Amino acid sequence: MIHYQCAKGLSLSEKKNGKDIEFTIVVEDIARYDSAIKKVRQHFDGNRVYTDVLFYIHKDNEYQIIVRHDYYIDFILYLFKYQLIQSLSWT
Repeated sequence: MIHYQCAKGLSLSEKKNGKDIEFTIVVEDIARYDSAIKKVRQHFDGNRVYTDVLFYIHKDNEYQIIVRHDYYIDFILYLFKYQLIQSLSWT
């Protein structure tokens, strides 16, 4: 299992969803992280693969994100790029 060290004001969890990985991100400080989350989404929405990363927005600033297994590393790298996570470790 992977443990994520998230930026302050943000929580992230991950679980298997069939062959895919499902992330739940809850943003407490939406003013601070809204732009970063939108940039991550724009990156994956802008490529030609429509099923690589699927974003679902729920109430209370909760994001459900389903990542195809072959885009998992790319997704994690973009979370780092936009400073949504600071580190990760295997437990």
